[in-house]
Amino acid sequence: MDIAFVSVIIGGLAGVVAVLLLAMCLPRRSCPRCNSELPRVRKPSSVREALLGGWTCPSCSSRIARNGTLLPD
Repeated sequence: MDIAFVSVIIGGLAGVVAVLLLAMCLPRRSCPRCNSELPRVRKPSSVREALLGGWTCPSCSSRIARNGTLLPD
């Protein structure tokens, strides 16, 4: 294999590991409505939520913005 190709693969894997480690070090957020903890890794439930960087609470299904406030419906 070409050395450049192998370098790209190794660099990509190192980047993924770095992002996951950073996510584990960040403080956990909690839902402003029911105060339950939100997952560390965000899994958006809609395109709007993915673009705005928000969460959906698994307990009360409220939509939470990136800064921790509730999103309007």
